Amino acid sequence: MKKLGKLMVSALAMLSISAPIAMSVGVVSADSVTDTKAAITKTSAENAALLTKLNDAQNKVSEINSQVSNKVIAIDDAKANIKSIDQQIVALDQSIEKAKAEVQARKSVMKKQAVSLQKEAGNSVSGNVYVDFIVNSDNFSDMMSRASVVGKLNQASKEAMTAVSDSESTLATLKTTQETKKADLVKTKSQLEADQAKLVTLKDDAEKEQKRFETEVEGHKTQLANLQSQLDSQTAAAVEVAKQQAEADKAAKTEAPKTATKSESTSSDIKNESSDKTKTESVLNNNTGATTPNNNNNSASKATTKPVANTGSLVSNALQFIGTPYAWGGAQPGGFDCSGLVMYAAKMAGISLPRTSQAQSKLGTQVSLSELQPGDLVFWGGVGSAHHVGIYIGNGSYVHAPAPGQSVTTMSMQYYKPDFGRRI
Repeated sequence: MKKLGKLMVSALAMLSISAPIAMSVGVVSADSVTDTKAAITKTSAENAALLTKLNDAQNKVSEINSQVSNKVIAIDDAKANIKSIDQQIVALDQSIEKAKAEVQARKSVMKKQAVSLQKEAGNSVSGNVYVDFIVNSDNFSDMMSRASVVGKLNQASKEAMTAVSDSESTLATLKTTQETKKADLVKTKSQLEADQAKLVTLKDDAEKEQKRFETEVEGHKTQLANLQSQLDSQTAAAVEVAKQQAEADKAAKTEAPKTATKSESTSSDIKNESSDKTKTESVLNNNTGATTPNNNNNSASKATTKPVANTGSLVSNALQFIGTPYAWGGAQPGGFDCSGLVMYAAKMAGISLPRTSQAQSKLGTQVSLSELQPGDLVFWGGVGSAHHVGIYIGNGSYVHAPAPGQSVTTMSMQYYKPDFGRRI
């Protein structure tokens, strides 16, 4: 009986030790950890929705930049046409002045002839030298011949004067036409500049919206990191409780079924938390890259994989302009927009491409993103309506001129994914 009593006392003592441990395990696994997991799931879902909005905002900014670039190109064309018309007007002015001088010279010659004829008329029989010339004919045939000569002389003088006058009138009409064309071009240029100003305002608003989404995404990243830290602490606490439970079981040298069941539950929870930790870290890693494409410091280029070697002249031509600033309508080494960079790199390789991303997106054959090869063009938007273009360089990356305030850089497709590719 005494031995039995001692065993009962020992059992009660072990129960008193293990009960708080079991309760602690229950609190950590069923309540705190579950709440943290739910918070992570909710925050991850919110972050995914924000990333979708952010991608839409990025596309909107890209579309506006494309429209502004097209306006700049049209303005440059209008300026070139105005300059050409100005040169034509100057040439016409010179021709008009020359025609006027010819008219004046003709008038001067005719005036001198008239004065000379008047002087000679004073000694003539009829008072008109032409009449005298005809009257002094030797015979009828000679008279008719002289009359014909006089008629031709008069007609030639008249036609010469008319031709010069007509030329002056024609040149004046051409000048008026050119001035009208110039006025229309100046009006068009002014409208294009007004449209450009409106688009710049829209772009600024779109960029503000984009930055707002970026800020919210960063906030969610911080929140997810804090939740992960909390989950790590709770998991560590559960591990510690399980360790204490194991030590208590060892000290008691007996296996209580209920306690063992709870221990197994705790171990299962710990495994689940470890899995959740991995998933959360994956979410954090994905979110980290989501906002990279629009950072003005071009940090995205640091995260991309190294371009493959020997990728072809189109790729190498574009890569040599890394760091060149973005410029609306730019198609020279001093500054590029997206389609300007592609066109210039292609031109260096002996390939002639149209100026805009819309026109470029209709060239060659379409290829899926999974079949891209270095040198293929990648587009955002639709065929014929693409608002952005880059050159695929291999390893899931491309080179492009991103946006105002940024420079030519490389980027991974996982951060800003194109819609389709074209092989030219």
